[in-house]
Amino acid sequence: MLDIGEIGDIEVVPQKRDTDGTWRKAVHHRSAGRWRARAHFRGFDGITGERSRYGKTRNEAVEKLEAALKEVPSLGASLEGLKRSMPIAEAGDVWLEQIKRPESKLAASTIDDYERALKNHIKGEKSTIRGLTLEQVNDPQRLRMFLQDVADRRGTGAAKMARQVVAGILWMAVENGIFDTNAIRMVRPVEAKESKKTERQEQHDLKRAFTDEEGDAVIVDAERRAREATHPSTVRKWITTADLHAFMRGTAARIGEARAVEWEDMDVLTGWVLILGTKTPGSKRAVKMPSWLLERMRERAARIGVEGLVFPSPHQIRDPWKPWDQSNCSKAVRTVLDGAKMLWAVPHTWRRTVASKLEDAGWKWSDIADQLGHADPSMTADHYLDRDLMARGDSRAADIL
Repeated sequence: MLDIGEIGDIEVVPQKRDTDGTWRKAVHHRSAGRWRARAHFRGFDGITGERSRYGKTRNEAVEKLEAALKEVPSLGASLEGLKRSMPIAEAGDVWLEQIKRPESKLAASTIDDYERALKNHIKGEKSTIRGLTLEQVNDPQRLRMFLQDVADRRGTGAAKMARQVVAGILWMAVENGIFDTNAIRMVRPVEAKESKKTERQEQHDLKRAFTDEEGDAVIVDAERRAREATHPSTVRKWITTADLHAFMRGTAARIGEARAVEWEDMDVLTGWVLILGTKTPGSKRAVKMPSWLLERMRERAARIGVEGLVFPSPHQIRDPWKPWDQSNCSKAVRTVLDGAKMLWAVPHTWRRTVASKLEDAGWKWSDIADQLGHADPSMTADHYLDRDLMARGDSRAADIL
């Protein structure tokens, strides 16, 4: 209940509810020069409280009171307003705050992907559900039309990501008693009518690994760009790009994992580095750097210091903890691959290259999986070693069996 009135000698009496159940504002016209806004509220814990604030004008008093109410501590306050009539865009913001909590166990890169999908596909100007409420969205027909539209405009991968975000929002509503069922369960996965791959994506060969000469060419191109650059920040960008490629080449780290490595995770004396992983808890691992990479990291440490991130933003030299923006980093890495005439390659090509080299050296699948950060060795075999279940096995098995 919100009670607003000028301060005088007579007590301000709040009016009762309207017929629709909402509280009316009690306004008293008197000559006093100060306004008081008072509100009774019930917090998330069920305890009733009162707040009041004063102002020279009616609006000033209300604004001060609203600001004070926002500061009232209430566990789970973001979920308190969750209801059927809440717009899907607002519910998406609530869901996003929930998955950012540590108990969600989601990697930072996954949260970034979900946040980007929420912005582009649910809140975007071309979204067919951006103006709907939770109740309106929780409808199989609407959801199917929405996902088909995303698939046809942005591709099957975008539709899959949009589905995951909407499913997460609706499951939050189900878990909080807003709905009994999640309508997304009644919608089958959709696919785009036509492939949305760009011309560059069509050139990518995810089954191919770098040769030693090709790997050298990538790093040489980045170093050449650094030598030819004139602006200090541009020089730092290409040196960082060269070092980043070298780190992925020598450790099989994902690009997101490499960007997150801190100097305290790296021992420049012994060559061991702790990679925290960005996919699952099982991707956290300790990796021994080869001697050539260790020497390169020692040179980098002497050049930029050993505080903060190993690969921080090259444009924020005064803040060693400033992460290199994912989009900017990917563009720099892509530019170097193209400059080295490796149009078919992607950052993940380094992981396939490491896996292939280790297999050629006689490593077991389980050991290669540990190097790449896979909890399941079959993942390594299926996606990085091209395991063929129909191929002929070792003939020695016939002698044993």
